Amino acid sequence: MTLRIFTLIGILFCSTSYVGALEVPENLSQFELDNGLKIIVIENHRAPIVNHTLWYDVGASDDPPGKSGLTHFVEHLMFEGTKNTEAGEFDNRIKLMGGFNTAFTNQEGSGYTVEVSTEYLEQVMELEADRMVNLTFKPELVLRERDVILEERKQRVDSSPSSLLREQLSATLFQNHPYGIPTIGWEHEMRSLTLEDAKSFYKKYYHPKNATLVVSGDVYPDQVLELAKKYYGHLESPDDFERRPKLLEPPHMAERRVLFRDPRVSAEYVFRKYYVPTEIASDEENLAAIAVMVEVLGGSGITSVLGEKLTVEEKIATYTGAGFIGDVTRPVVINIYVVPAQGVSLEEAEAKMDEVIAGFLEEGVDKDHLDRIKKQIKYSRIYAQDDAKNAAMEYGYGFVNGLTVEQTAAWTGQMLNTDEKSVLEAAEILLSKNNSVTGWLLKEVTEQ
Repeated sequence: MTLRIFTLIGILFCSTSYVGALEVPENLSQFELDNGLKIIVIENHRAPIVNHTLWYDVGASDDPPGKSGLTHFVEHLMFEGTKNTEAGEFDNRIKLMGGFNTAFTNQEGSGYTVEVSTEYLEQVMELEADRMVNLTFKPELVLRERDVILEERKQRVDSSPSSLLREQLSATLFQNHPYGIPTIGWEHEMRSLTLEDAKSFYKKYYHPKNATLVVSGDVYPDQVLELAKKYYGHLESPDDFERRPKLLEPPHMAERRVLFRDPRVSAEYVFRKYYVPTEIASDEENLAAIAVMVEVLGGSGITSVLGEKLTVEEKIATYTGAGFIGDVTRPVVINIYVVPAQGVSLEEAEAKMDEVIAGFLEEGVDKDHLDRIKKQIKYSRIYAQDDAKNAAMEYGYGFVNGLTVEQTAAWTGQMLNTDEKSVLEAAEILLSKNNSVTGWLLKEVTEQ
């Protein structure tokens, strides 16, 4: 995964073609079963393929204190057998259908996606409904999967100085919000996760009232609703279900810095994170302007403002970039980074980065550049509409983040409606370093 992914998530997972303010696309239908399961159906009959993605409104930010990584742990256990299937059988049966499946956990939600030929939709729904309520939690398999997630942390985080730096930056940026805790968990807390932790967490959050089913592809709404009633409709949800209250960030009053040294570093760089205060980010027009501003500043390689100034003109950087993650219902973070050219210090690279940001605010936005960015946003959305998985992802992603279907549908149009003035106003956020943490990734020289 490259650093560029931050911007792509913002554009692709939270956007659809503009159909007017708060309107739902014609090919989208919504239902809700009596037990609370929400259903979204997105028709696309271009190919005989269907994507069945079941989203649970529980993510790493819901991990109990001292139990970081629990949501991700339960995600793994969803493949370890039910009263009706053996461990690994879910994967094997999807493969026999010629299909694809995966699962994922983020800070706000957990998703389970299967893509198969349309003829297998009923079988997929039966399998997914089964593991919503029938996990067996065999002790030996639970302990094995705990070892698996610990190994995953070693491979994805501990083996990568860049990942460790970003983990430290998030932990430093957030003073009260659980986004400062890594989704995969802190190692010492992951080691303490138990069978009872997993069972109680599963029982609390895995049920129809806390889930949304998104079915996208070569299907019809009535067909999906009939199958959903058959396989999900009889499942029960607890009467006393309540989510943990969401924590809020206090005002940030001091600039922070992180110097991370590691002998494995191959390329030193500067990475800065900005927390966008809730009163700014919770306004959809402001957030759309932030999304476009970030793309203009550093989202498009050497054609961005940072790339053109630091890589092409001054040649002090080999790579630059910017991105954002978040939406109007959860914390928004802007990321900016500069990888200096050989012979350029991190101190000089950071100073030049700040100089470009200041110049961007002073000189204004190039209209032609802004128009190019808008075209890229518009056409990337058009191309994405042909992908059944993308449609299932974006609406489910919006659901677990507290967005309505209407808000998700209007997002691209809001970005396309931004102008030079709103982009510059969004850029003023970057002047407040009290809302930021700046990290230096340094190669530690060890004595021989």
